[in-house]
Amino acid sequence: MTIFSPVAERDFSMLCTAFAMGLSLGYLATAYWPKRRQSALDLSTFELERITKVFDNEMCVVGTFPGRPNDKALLVLQKQKFVAGDACQIIANLSLHKIHENDVYSNHVGVLSGENDALRVTVIYPATEAHIAKHTEQTFHFVVETKDVYESVTLPYINSIPLEKIQWVRLTTSRSTKEADKIVLEDNDPKTGFLLLPDTKWTRSTHIESLYLLALVLDKSIRSLRDLTGDHIPLLRNVRDKSLALIAAKYKVPASSVRVFVHYQPSYYHFHIHFTHIKVPFGIFVGKAVLLEDIIHNLTQDSDYYKKATISFVVGDQQHAALYQAIMA
Repeated sequence: MTIFSPVAERDFSMLCTAFAMGLSLGYLATAYWPKRRQSALDLSTFELERITKVFDNEMCVVGTFPGRPNDKALLVLQKQKFVAGDACQIIANLSLHKIHENDVYSNHVGVLSGENDALRVTVIYPATEAHIAKHTEQTFHFVVETKDVYESVTLPYINSIPLEKIQWVRLTTSRSTKEADKIVLEDNDPKTGFLLLPDTKWTRSTHIESLYLLALVLDKSIRSLRDLTGDHIPLLRNVRDKSLALIAAKYKVPASSVRVFVHYQPSYYHFHIHFTHIKVPFGIFVGKAVLLEDIIHNLTQDSDYYKKATISFVVGDQQHAALYQAIMA
């Protein structure tokens, strides 16, 4: 028979209690806590090469997978936006670690568990240099594009872009891709027709204040704002009116709460129109977004307004490197 000293007996008892608690907690975790879901893509073998961008709510990384060292994978990691309806679940699953306290005030690091700490992850694989450049920290510059600069610099730049860069758009408008399943409005008129579908930036369709839809026109001859003339006013009005009506009926968002605009320079040169909830904070800054109502007004005043206008815009030295270098030369 083994005899323990009072101290040893106490320590042994505590050890047994801790062991029993550990078994109990392990059982509870197995029985009641949600198990880790199987990943749609195995990232355990992802080989990180570099981090291209770090913001408060976004990180972009580039790497490779074994066996394909020449194919770059781009991962865009974004924190999910809070939704008011998630408040109770978030608080119930929130573990606080105090870092400061003063009188009635205290600051903590909050650790979430379950679905609320999920990240939105966009995977581009294989990623081209253009994809990587778009998601790389860069310096932006304001440039002034006159009619002559457009014709001598910007237009040749647009013409030099391979059609493969907008292959996904062509596949969507021809209903030859899974994106076609997301179409919420379709008008097949060859001159005024378009497709309306949710943008990938609208990650939670139940969060209406994040509403973001794109209208892709069927007319392939229109690549950017510069191609618009007075002849396109019926197209622009058709897209505006039918899209706003659909948004009001389907998503219960009135026209007065929807911002409608185009980008110049756009991310891709197939003319498209953005429809976002007025609370969406990105993609709307001066030097990028041009309101559709202003475009229609300008074309009613002068059919060739955008063929002659001087337009100032922001250009990145990475995403639009060739255009930026040509303009600044």
